[in-house]
Amino acid sequence: MTSKSDKKIGVASMSILFFNLALAKYLLVLPYFMVSATGSAAWIAVLLKGLASIALFLLVSALYKPYVGLGLGRLNREALGRPIGNIFNVILVGIMLIRGGLLFRILSEALQTLEAENTTIEYVALFVLIPVFICVIKGFGANVNASILILPFTALSVIVISLVLIPHYNLSNLMPILGLGEGPIIEHAFFRLSGTFEILYLMVLSRGARDYKTFKYSGLISIGAVTAVSFIFTLVYCLAVPYPASKNFFFPLYQLTRMIKAGSFLQRLEPTVIFVWTGVIICALSSLIIASAHLLRVSSSEDDGRGFVPMLVLILFLIGTLPASELDTYDMYKVALNFSHYFYIPFLLILLLIARLRKVERRLER
Repeated sequence: MTSKSDKKIGVASMSILFFNLALAKYLLVLPYFMVSATGSAAWIAVLLKGLASIALFLLVSALYKPYVGLGLGRLNREALGRPIGNIFNVILVGIMLIRGGLLFRILSEALQTLEAENTTIEYVALFVLIPVFICVIKGFGANVNASILILPFTALSVIVISLVLIPHYNLSNLMPILGLGEGPIIEHAFFRLSGTFEILYLMVLSRGARDYKTFKYSGLISIGAVTAVSFIFTLVYCLAVPYPASKNFFFPLYQLTRMIKAGSFLQRLEPTVIFVWTGVIICALSSLIIASAHLLRVSSSEDDGRGFVPMLVLILFLIGTLPASELDTYDMYKVALNFSHYFYIPFLLILLLIARLRKVERRLER
């Protein structure tokens, strides 16, 4: 977040960061949204969404190639002019905070329901947002290290659940193969639920990437990994839980762990799952705050973005308190995901085309 601490980021660091960012959405809430919209074909929609995200990233990365060293925040100012560019940077921060605040509320509702039913959101915030604050203040490296720490648990939990639940799989649960029809599949695979909005975070942080190849390979590796994990998990959910019962569980990951009945050890996977999704979301929210602070730093021409962190964390918390109920939180999050989808794809393509037409690359600082 600071000019002094801008170190060159490698493929592994960027990939892991992006993976946790996207997985917070894909693993925890997207299966519920997809099953509700497409029925037993949710796994097909998730796979198509991943393939579409890869295609979009290839297009965006090709157009973005000359500007990797700028970062998205500065590119906005160079391509659109400083006043308009600064406005769009603030808009991006607002969208990130809205999505992050609602994701924080979803986690809070889960923790309250499963672990501490009589607690308040303020109490849960102590165990979620304070680690986020500390992680962000410690810097980019601390967030990468935390993401690396939680990554094996995430992968292991999905693998173990997938294997242990094999006796519960029933191919008839995937019928009809197209679920509610090809229309909903196409709509929610390509035109809904924000695709891979997290591409924006890669572009914001690309200024610290070693080179263009690092940026491109990071995006392809992480999108591919997220697509594979979310596809497997959604397929497992569809195989194990028949539709329409599958559309009634807000937390598919937790529901699958409750189906495990294979001895005293495997019946106690719920705490591990809670740890996993809490860790994933803490890492995701930390990346969100880091990217937001960087955008505000660029717009305000400050040398250090850490001064924005307390304000950003507070806004994140306040947004999380807005929904009146758990159901309202999911409805608002779905609206936020859909709005993000309609905003970020046209915005990126138009911005990059303007930058190309204005030949911003010729004005890069040497």
